[in-house]
Amino acid sequence: MKKIMILLLIVTLTVGTLLLNTNNVSAFTPSDYNGSIYELESDTEDTYATYLDKYNKVFPDEIVDVDLTTFEYSNGLVDNDLPYYGLFKDDLGNEKDGLYLPESGDISLTVNVAEAGYYHIGVEYFSILGRSSNIERAMRINGKYPFIEAESLVLQRFFKDEFSVSESREKGVSDIRPKQVEIHLWAEDTLKDRVGYYNDSYYFYFEQGVNTITFESKREPFVLGRLFLFQETKVSNYETYYNQYLQQGAKVVEDSYIIEAEESYLKSSPSLNPIAEFSTPKFTPYEAFITRYNAIGGNNWRVAGDSISWQLTVKEAGFYKLTFKVMQNFSNGQSTTRSLKINGKTPFEEAKTVEFKYKSDLQYVSLGNGEPMYVYLEAGVNEISLTSTIGNYGPIVQRVNVLIKEFRAFYREVVMRTGLNPDPYQDYLLSRYIPNFESRLVAFKDELQAIRSEIIRISGGRSGLISAFDRAGNQIKKFIEDEKNVQSGLREFEQNISALGTWVISVSEQPLTIDQIIVSGNTHKLPKIRLNFFQKLWHEITMFFGSFKDDSDFGTGVSVDGPTIEVWIGTGRDQTTYLRQLIDESFTLDKGINVNLKMVNMGVLLQATLSGNGPDVAIGVDQKMPVNWGIRNAIVPLSDFADFPEVASWFSPSALEALTFDGVTYALPDTEDFLVMFYRKDILNSVGVTSLPTTWEEVIDISPLLQRRYLEFYVPVSQGAMSTVLYAMIKQNGGELYLDGGRESGMLQPANINAFLDFTKLFTDYGFALEANFANRFRSGEMPIGVANYSLYNTLSVFAPEISGQWDYALLPGVEVDGVLNRQSVSTVTSSVIMSASKEKEASWEFMKWWLSADTQKDYARGMESVIGSAARYPTANLQAFEQLPWPTKDYLMLKQQRELAVGIPTVPGDYIVGRHIDNAFRAVLNSNVTPQDSLYQYHLKINEEIARKRKELGL
Repeated sequence: MKKIMILLLIVTLTVGTLLLNTNNVSAFTPSDYNGSIYELESDTEDTYATYLDKYNKVFPDEIVDVDLTTFEYSNGLVDNDLPYYGLFKDDLGNEKDGLYLPESGDISLTVNVAEAGYYHIGVEYFSILGRSSNIERAMRINGKYPFIEAESLVLQRFFKDEFSVSESREKGVSDIRPKQVEIHLWAEDTLKDRVGYYNDSYYFYFEQGVNTITFESKREPFVLGRLFLFQETKVSNYETYYNQYLQQGAKVVEDSYIIEAEESYLKSSPSLNPIAEFSTPKFTPYEAFITRYNAIGGNNWRVAGDSISWQLTVKEAGFYKLTFKVMQNFSNGQSTTRSLKINGKTPFEEAKTVEFKYKSDLQYVSLGNGEPMYVYLEAGVNEISLTSTIGNYGPIVQRVNVLIKEFRAFYREVVMRTGLNPDPYQDYLLSRYIPNFESRLVAFKDELQAIRSEIIRISGGRSGLISAFDRAGNQIKKFIEDEKNVQSGLREFEQNISALGTWVISVSEQPLTIDQIIVSGNTHKLPKIRLNFFQKLWHEITMFFGSFKDDSDFGTGVSVDGPTIEVWIGTGRDQTTYLRQLIDESFTLDKGINVNLKMVNMGVLLQATLSGNGPDVAIGVDQKMPVNWGIRNAIVPLSDFADFPEVASWFSPSALEALTFDGVTYALPDTEDFLVMFYRKDILNSVGVTSLPTTWEEVIDISPLLQRRYLEFYVPVSQGAMSTVLYAMIKQNGGELYLDGGRESGMLQPANINAFLDFTKLFTDYGFALEANFANRFRSGEMPIGVANYSLYNTLSVFAPEISGQWDYALLPGVEVDGVLNRQSVSTVTSSVIMSASKEKEASWEFMKWWLSADTQKDYARGMESVIGSAARYPTANLQAFEQLPWPTKDYLMLKQQRELAVGIPTVPGDYIVGRHIDNAFRAVLNSNVTPQDSLYQYHLKINEEIARKRKELGL
């Protein structure tokens, strides 16, 4: 009997151990993890390529118009922004009837199809006033997304220069870069892939009878004038195109025309403004040490889908040769690709991929290269347009994107079993518990090798383009040799996945600088653009001595008979250059005030002020500086100006909190950033988190679901300073950081003690990470949810395009007090100040009001985004300007709500010690096992001592 009992015990323990080891899933977990954590939320797994093979290949040759007067609208987010059918006139005076589609909500239309089959979808649309970004919609047919790419369909907006850059050009005076203005036009297009993965418009399958088309709004309003199903005419090859016009009597015209590329007609993005090129004097026009906006494109023209068009008037119809004078020194080892259109149409198949090979200097690229390909131009005005496209790399980029998703899935499955720091001596039995372990690794190896070979074929040889695939391939081979190499190589594997993501970004970006477009016959001789040795030497010597010029002073060609102020800005060269432009355009002449603008490291502001060499106005200073300098009479109290209350109303109260002390405001905010909660929709769904946490208790509730799979919730902790999350929790509990107008610490209030206890428990009891690179770990999926400033949006949009559409943000978790859910966030600002030493205080105040006004902030924010790209989304503190930035409606409404719940951290004399000692109290609990109440009490006394000492020193 005793032996039987022992045997039963052994069996029970063995079975229990196996059950516990299987995928590490506890009874608390509502659903097991199966499949890729990067699966999209859509109801289809079809890519466009697989979708084309899904139905019978029938292509009915008929045009079917969709009735736009009958529609259903749902899920709108703005009550007074509703769809309607009416008459719309564009900026050129063209009038058409159309259906207005708001920037939020879903519009459903019906179409009766006589014959089932694949159709292209054509649109006539009007780019009505919006937020100046591309129009984006997702589309469902009969309630389902036809393929994954249909979740992001883009229609372009149109922009132009406010004036021709050569209009006011003077010798010896720098050019003024024209502002980009949107022009609202009626246009025709098809629903297509803008990036260049597919060279033709999308096909959509419709069943016979009544079908429903639903457009889900993602970004921007627009007017739909016509929506129709049809078969797009196939583009012929060059030989057919040429012979067609030849038979009609066309001949090569020997006239020649030169288009200065910076004098463009229309562009699809405000970032495509004229640029100044100094790399060689062969750019035209060129003048040493003078800013000449003599080209267009460059790194700004790198996003696939962006297009630029030029207009040209020719005297005689006929064949012309196109030659582009370009600089393509960006993409070593690969060609940059553009798609060419003449008068809105692709002339022939070969024009879809015009390649510009890498060269470190200016080069001429003629259409057709060795054997010229002519384009037919009509007599009169013609339009020539180039669109950035991935070209031959399109199919490869798609394959790499799929491979990255599979790698991420495999990586997550391993981490969910081993953790991020596996024990090197433990056998995790990966091949047993990870589905298809060996076959997936072999498939990875084969795909990496196939992609590598295809890259070599396209690029014409081995280059740096294949290094990421070599490293990943070598590691996968080690994984196949011994599964223990997987657990020991996890960190390197994650780095290799990131390297492939970086490869996708670099290949997908197609920068190109265009100086001129030459339209000519065969007899036109192109000027030499290659410099000889002595020309190169002279150019380098000239540029060398020019580099000694003081470039901190951004001069102006505009001056008036009025006061002069000096303004310091602590940002980068692009920001300073653009601000100089705005000052010249809309401040100096309007207000009669001259501005000397200097780009300065704000670390020298104190020394400059003490020596009497400081500015009148400083832009972009830290939020702690205004009060601490203001109480020492080094900064002008702005609340002394009569119209201050009106100006202060431009900003949220939270933005003014840190800039105000004892009822006096010493600065106004330039930018305001605040905490939100970022989350990965795909990963949270896969681990059973079906709703977002709204309270910190719910954050703790979901932690086991995450931690059982070695995932984490991120809470930022500042070394040597108080965590903004802790301050948010203090305000959510109803506490105050200071009492009696900043005379003593409020940390012993019950609400503050509760907040401190809750905050420390996150790390002592629940094992939250003290330090982490949240952007990296959010991208990899290790931290699928966490708290960060909303400006992380910029980083993720550019840094992690492979997870686009898989993440979002929401309000900060809060605390429920007396039945009310408090979800306060914490804002941080940069600010502008007027120095007390200024002799032109009124003029400085006029400048500050202009700089922080809604119009200037909007122009500056949009301008920086146009110059640098979406990574430069400017977090303006001006509420009206923020509303007009190119946010999707859903994002704007969420951020608006969180901003209204934001609070600023007060600035008081001696506050430098407050954050340090609160962090010391936190670290004592963590590292020395001191009880939170005792730790907080000890440092509370020290805080009060320092505040009292500082107030006595300042005579307060």
